[in-house]
Amino acid sequence: MDGFVSFNPSNIFYLTGFRTENSFVFVSRKDIILVVSKVNYPSAKKYVNCKIQIATDSFFRRYKNQKIGFDNGISVARLEKLKKIKGVRFESCSGFVEDLRLIKDQSEIEKIKTACKISQKAIEHSEKKLKIGITEKELADELEYFLRRNGAEKSAFDIIVASGKNAADPHHKPTNRKIQKNDIVIIDLGCVCEGYNSDLTRTFFLGKINKYAENVFEIVKEAQKKAISVIKDGATCKEVDFAARNFINKNGFGKYFVHGTGHGVGIDIHEEPSVSAKSKMVLKAGMVVTVEPGIYIPDRFGVRIEDTVLVTKSGCEVLTI
Repeated sequence: MDGFVSFNPSNIFYLTGFRTENSFVFVSRKDIILVVSKVNYPSAKKYVNCKIQIATDSFFRRYKNQKIGFDNGISVARLEKLKKIKGVRFESCSGFVEDLRLIKDQSEIEKIKTACKISQKAIEHSEKKLKIGITEKELADELEYFLRRNGAEKSAFDIIVASGKNAADPHHKPTNRKIQKNDIVIIDLGCVCEGYNSDLTRTFFLGKINKYAENVFEIVKEAQKKAISVIKDGATCKEVDFAARNFINKNGFGKYFVHGTGHGVGIDIHEEPSVSAKSKMVLKAGMVVTVEPGIYIPDRFGVRIEDTVLVTKSGCEVLTI
C-alpha cells in the first residue's frame, strides 16, 4: 500500500485526536493528513498536531498510479465515487487501525480508568436514588446528569434501567414504569472521558429477595468470578467465555444466558476483542474487555453483573470495583 484512508470517526480520532463526521484521515509513508470541511477546519486547528487540509474533489488525484487502502468506515456511495478517480487503485484494508487499537497504551488506560471511576460513582449514586415509585426513565435521566456533573463528556450509551419483568430484556430501554417493592433492577451504564469509554452493570434487589432469584444472582456472580480468573496475557477470549458459560450451564441456566460474556472497550463502547464462544482472539496485556454474564428468565426477571477489566502480563486488573 502507498497510503491508507479512513472515514471511520473512531479511527480518525485514534490517529489524530480529533473526532469529527464527514471528514477523513489519510496516512502515507511520510505524513498523516486530516481532511475536513471548511466548517470543521477552525476546530481541527485547535486540537490536531498533524497536517490539516480542507476537503476538495481533487485530493486523491495527486496519488495517481498508487494503491490506497481503505477501512470499513466508508459508505458504498463514497467508495463508488473514489473508484471513479482515474489512475488510483483503492483496495479494502479493513481492520488495520482496529488492530492497532486493540492494545491500549498507558495514556489510553488512564483515560479508561477515569471513566470507570466516574461510572462507579454513578452506580453508588443510583443506590441512593433507587426507591419505590421512581420510574426507570427518571432514574436513567438522573444518572445521565450525574455522569456529566462528575466529569464525563457524555454517557457511553443509552443507560439501561430495567425493573421487574423488564430486567429479562438484556437491552431494555427505560420506560415510565414505576419501580415497585421487591423488584429486581438492572442498571447498566458507562461514560466517555477524553474519548474513551467505560462499561458497568449492577443488579439490585429492592426489598425481599426470594430464594430462586437469590440463587440466580449467586450463580451469575460466581460465573463472572470464574471468567475473570481466566483473564491473562495469552489466554483466549473463548476460554474466558467458557469459564462463565460452563458454570451457568452446569447450574441449569445455560439457555437463559443469551449473549457473549463480554467485549472490548476503548474509543468505542463495543470493539474487539469479542469475548465469546466463537472468538479466536488471544488476549494480550493492554487489552481492555468487559466481563458480563447474565441470566434472563422470560416474563420474570434478569440478573447481570458487568465489570471493565484490563489485561496485564501477570493476570488482570478490574477497573470498576
